[in-house]
Amino acid sequence: MSSSTHKKTELPEILRKTMVLAENLQNRANALRTKEELAQQQMMRHLLNHPSDKTVLMHLVDQSFRSENPHRVIDQFRYLLEHHGIPHFFPQTEQWLLKIFLKLGNMFPQISHSQIWRKIREDARRTILPEEEAFLQAHLKKRQAEGVQVNLNHLGEAVLGDGEAKNRLKHYGGSLRNPDIHTISIKISNIVAQLHPLGFDSELSLICERLSELYRTALDNPVLHSDGKRRAKFVNLDMEAYHDLDLTMSAFMRTLDQPEFKDLEAGIVLQAYLPDSFLRQQELVEWAKKRIKKGGSPVKMRLVKGANLAMEALEAEIQSWPLVVYDSKIETDANFKRMLEFGLRPENIAAVHFGLASHNLFDLAYTLVLAEENDISKGLVFEMLEGMADHMRRALQEKFQIRHELEITDIVENKAENPIPENQPPTTNHQPSVQNSKLLLYTPVTSKSHFISAIAYLIRRLDENTNPDNFLRHSFDISVGSDEWLFLEKQFLDAWQMKEAVSCEPRRQQNRAKEIFSENLGTLAESIFRNEPDTDWVLPENRKWAEEIRNKWQPTEKTKTKNIPLFIGNTEIKTKRKQKEFIDPSQPKTSKVFSVALATKMDVNKAVKIAKDDPAQWRETTLAERHKILGKAAQNLRKKRGDLIGISAAVCGKTFYETDPEISEAIDFVEYYPYSLSLLKNQTSLKLFPLGVVLVIPPWNFPVAIPTGGVAAGLASGNTVLFKPSPLAFPLGAEIAQCFWDAGIPHEALQLVTCEDGEPIQTLSGHPDVNAIIFTGGTKTALSLLEKRPDAELSAETGGKNATIVTAMADRDQTVEHVLHSAFSHSGQKCSATSLLVLEKEVFEDVTFRKQLLDAIQTLKVGSVWDFANKMGPLIREPLEDLQTGLKTLDVGESWALPPKCDKNNPKLWHPSVKWGVRRGSFSHQTEFFGPLLSVMKADSLEDAIEIVNGTDYGLTSGLESLDPREQKIWSEKIKAGNLYINRVTTGAIVLRQPFGGMGLSAIGAGIKAGSPNYAVQFCRIEEGNKPTQGLLREESPLHLLARNWQTDLMSNTSRITNYYTNSGGSTKKEIAEIRHELQKTIQAIYSCLYQYEREFSGEQDFFRLRGQDNLLRYLPIGKVTVRLHPDDGLFDSLIRIAAALIAKCEVEVSLPSDLKNSASEFLAGPEGKRLCGSVNFCTESDKELSGRLTEIDRVRYAHPDRVPRKIHQAAARLGRHISRHVPLTEGRIEMLRYLREQSLSVDYHRYGNLGEREV
Repeated sequence: MSSSTHKKTELPEILRKTMVLAENLQNRANALRTKEELAQQQMMRHLLNHPSDKTVLMHLVDQSFRSENPHRVIDQFRYLLEHHGIPHFFPQTEQWLLKIFLKLGNMFPQISHSQIWRKIREDARRTILPEEEAFLQAHLKKRQAEGVQVNLNHLGEAVLGDGEAKNRLKHYGGSLRNPDIHTISIKISNIVAQLHPLGFDSELSLICERLSELYRTALDNPVLHSDGKRRAKFVNLDMEAYHDLDLTMSAFMRTLDQPEFKDLEAGIVLQAYLPDSFLRQQELVEWAKKRIKKGGSPVKMRLVKGANLAMEALEAEIQSWPLVVYDSKIETDANFKRMLEFGLRPENIAAVHFGLASHNLFDLAYTLVLAEENDISKGLVFEMLEGMADHMRRALQEKFQIRHELEITDIVENKAENPIPENQPPTTNHQPSVQNSKLLLYTPVTSKSHFISAIAYLIRRLDENTNPDNFLRHSFDISVGSDEWLFLEKQFLDAWQMKEAVSCEPRRQQNRAKEIFSENLGTLAESIFRNEPDTDWVLPENRKWAEEIRNKWQPTEKTKTKNIPLFIGNTEIKTKRKQKEFIDPSQPKTSKVFSVALATKMDVNKAVKIAKDDPAQWRETTLAERHKILGKAAQNLRKKRGDLIGISAAVCGKTFYETDPEISEAIDFVEYYPYSLSLLKNQTSLKLFPLGVVLVIPPWNFPVAIPTGGVAAGLASGNTVLFKPSPLAFPLGAEIAQCFWDAGIPHEALQLVTCEDGEPIQTLSGHPDVNAIIFTGGTKTALSLLEKRPDAELSAETGGKNATIVTAMADRDQTVEHVLHSAFSHSGQKCSATSLLVLEKEVFEDVTFRKQLLDAIQTLKVGSVWDFANKMGPLIREPLEDLQTGLKTLDVGESWALPPKCDKNNPKLWHPSVKWGVRRGSFSHQTEFFGPLLSVMKADSLEDAIEIVNGTDYGLTSGLESLDPREQKIWSEKIKAGNLYINRVTTGAIVLRQPFGGMGLSAIGAGIKAGSPNYAVQFCRIEEGNKPTQGLLREESPLHLLARNWQTDLMSNTSRITNYYTNSGGSTKKEIAEIRHELQKTIQAIYSCLYQYEREFSGEQDFFRLRGQDNLLRYLPIGKVTVRLHPDDGLFDSLIRIAAALIAKCEVEVSLPSDLKNSASEFLAGPEGKRLCGSVNFCTESDKELSGRLTEIDRVRYAHPDRVPRKIHQAAARLGRHISRHVPLTEGRIEMLRYLREQSLSVDYHRYGNLGEREV
């Protein structure tokens, strides 16, 4: 249905009246525009005509004033203007002033800073009022005189701690006591900090308690109404994020159900862009009707379309959840009209008064007409935003005053005979009482000191004003009958037609208790990898499921111990074995939960023999067969999610929140690793074979994801696996192994070996029949493994002293939120946890930031994981020596900002602590703690902070909080860590999004990251297939030209290369033929390495391209690579190692034994060798001399495992250096990995959901 093709007379009567009234309102609004408003509209026209200007404006306001230092502010302002250009929307005079500023601003930073800041605040006054008393009181009295009621919304710093929540509560109370303030809007997240849905019941109680306090204040400070009665002030509950919907609704109704609030009228907001909202509206109306029957007063519902769309869309993508809002604007509009019609039914509005929040003149007109049709005389309020399209507000006010004298039908029918003159000024003789006003202005206010925290609101309003589908975008320059008008009219009519058909079913339907797992789910069936969604705890069905898990797994004094037997191969060992017992870390006085039988040295030897012999012939299976079985294992993990959460809580003291994403990660590993190998096989001609026996030794802090990932990698690559879980998490290991066995993995192919420290584990880890070891744990343990078995393929993810750097250019509210999670999730026991907080001097000395940070940390609820109110549970064991020292001692200059505190009834339960003023080189700077202890350091600058962070031997994860792109670039290029995070939390790496693994002492082995495209293949023996992958190159390179020249030369009858060997003497025809073959092979390999470097390794790859978040995998040169030659090396073996290292941009040197003389040494000494090597350094030395200088070398590259002397292995093992000893391949996709290290970079580039340049 479209009004552009339908005459007004063809529309239903109610729509005909609506269209005419909307035109009337628009004409009148245009006539009422002031000169100031016309100038404002002109600026908005410029902004809409140059979409990039919106981004510049957002950056200028959001970035420039983060620092208190005028020089820093002016520098950022200049940078943004120089980088993006002066926006077109600035008036000519202001553009001229900005050009002068670009030339002279740095000369007078104090003046420039204050002038710009004052100008921005003045311009923002239209939409965000200053909260300073004189200005606010004057504005309130002005609006009161205009017959407009104000709904005050206090904006301020993020409420991240209970102290700030209480301050906000006090502030709201003060507003309610102000005689000029009659209505305020609040959000539950502003009166209770750190809301989380699993703690629903406890959160609800606290919200009701604090809401009751505000309601009492509203009752104690009544307002005199025009009927002579005093009524309470009005408190409106705002709605923002979907995750607060259920909690807000429940708190509103539960609080008002208290007898003391029987006569209180209060309000709540519902958002039409949520399909759920119509059902919620019906629920609210039914509740309100019952309330009235009991003698209570009506309540009020404010209907909005929804202003949090950008953040909802972002959360849906990041979490792999369905989008909670409608897919289209027309569906939102349709639901809006449906909810409007339902709300304006006489029987409903009597119980739930109705506030229509919209600037859309069609919606306003339709509401007026509908109210007239339904004979609504009271209970309806129109609500608009302060400073937005104020001429429309004035036009609407006139209609209210006219309506007292004429019926709407009269206005419509007599429009042609008695039109309202367009130049008629606003009527002023009729001034309705404030209390009975039918127009309410939603008015955000903020103090000067908190203005920077109001930027999120500004950005949302800017998005609304520029959204192509939004009425406000067109309101700046629209006239009746124009194309824009007809577009909006059609939009309204199409939505009206759809209102009965649009769905009201919630978009998120996840129900863990009733999940059905399709056989068509997973990488094998779908031929695509998707990350497994975590549990959506917002949904009540999932919260009920959590309670069922708790009922099943929470130990009591009467809990019967579950015995886990020992299996060796497929045989249960029934003879007596030593037992390890497990007691719930949250409840040290309860019964034993599990008892696990431990393996002896003899059991270990039997298990290794079975793994080596492979009686089930697992190593003979095809990749496709393994993929199918592992797909079933993934399904079993999905089905066992609840039990894994329960066992993790009972054994490891891990909260449900923390374990749930672990299980998703475990499923991802099992789905992805066989899929990644399939992709590799399809993209190359390589032949993949198992190495043999893989030993998996995971840690206790990620007792589900990391063990599952190691097992899945070993099995996917066709190896038999010996799985030795952490002794602190044996029961979880048993449950994981069962998921694999039940899928069809033979017991002989995957053996669970439960042994503790001592002879059995020494036997296992040092056994010569183990071909590869996957280890995650301490650096010292990894080094000892390497020393025992230097010839084994070791992939070790080790410790980290992880840091977050915060510069003066950070969003400090956001920083506190991120640090809180990064430092204290899982009680600080994550290997990726932020242990160091390095603050630039200005931030370190910022009293407000320190107060906010400590308030947030102190608010963390600590206790038993079975109490869902708690976000932090116990340690898995009492603090070990390093953590004890950190908790008990202070070095020079250090002080306790939050002193350590241990629960008197549980020695494993520690509250978070913060050590302030830690100095570089100190114990707390250098030591990994694995506990809830945050060390705060001061840095003079970003460069100084980077030096502090790089000053440890670790390099696992690192974070930066800064909005300055220049600082982000410097940091990401200079920081030494495997996983980098910018403006987001530094924990929670997700498979393929942020492949995980470190540098330095945080990674022992080849350093290939878990969850990366290259992880599983390292446990394969690789053989060449046909021709290596090659393709067109974007750029010529000296190596490409050289290889092409060699190719041409070899095809020539007078080959220089052949002649060189012939003339040097001693080479037979057979040897020369072999040299030609080896060189031809080298040429093909160089082509492949160059192609794969361009295609796969030289750029940054984002496999998901998520909204608002970049997740980049990039490859860095390994550093200094020494290519060690051996008498048995062929020409190809030698040349391709040098060439590939050069292609990878490594610092290359060639190390030769003193007596080396073969085709390779001869070639390298000749002219072609010199062309290849250029400035590469050649070093003639013995094995002993090479081993003595390994500290200077990042990697030594040999051409075969058998050619690495034991003394080199031993020397490298002591230092944690990786000896690359795989046979060189012509396939560049694999060969290039020997010279590169992976690095993950994850950046939250959005601002409050706005995508900046990406939206243009």
